Amino acid sequence: MTDTQPGHAPAARLSGEEGQILVLTVVLALALLAILGLVADGGLLFARHRELQAIADAAARAGAAQLDEATYRATGGRIAQLDPAQARAAAERHLRAAGFTGQTSVSASTSQVTIGLAETIRTPIFNNVGFSPIRLAVHTRAEPRTGITQPQGR
Repeated sequence: MTDTQPGHAPAARLSGEEGQILVLTVVLALALLAILGLVADGGLLFARHRELQAIADAAARAGAAQLDEATYRATGGRIAQLDPAQARAAAERHLRAAGFTGQTSVSASTSQVTIGLAETIRTPIFNNVGFSPIRLAVHTRAEPRTGITQPQGR
């Protein structure tokens, strides 16, 4: 018995492809979720890297402000060199005040302060699907400066 009515064409036979749209939809949804996860985790890593760099830069500047005052005064301000112990202590104080709890490397000489920071980040999305934590590391250095070091425009 056929389901034909006057003015209607007979129903088309299915050709075995009726489930393909479901598979395609699932694959595309998973791909979209992976891309969204990459964007979210990548944004988090990028933002944290910028925060680490800002903390390191500020700590290096704090250390570079610790001049050896005896040398500075004895030379009439012509030689600006650091007191390495005070520079290191100032940089470490700044890192503690900023609340940084990762790995630190602080070194100071009479000419510069060098800071290295590293921490391991667990991403909220890809960490839950088997990816290992990611290690972020930044390095910076600062040198002492005094007075006006660039020409002043009018």
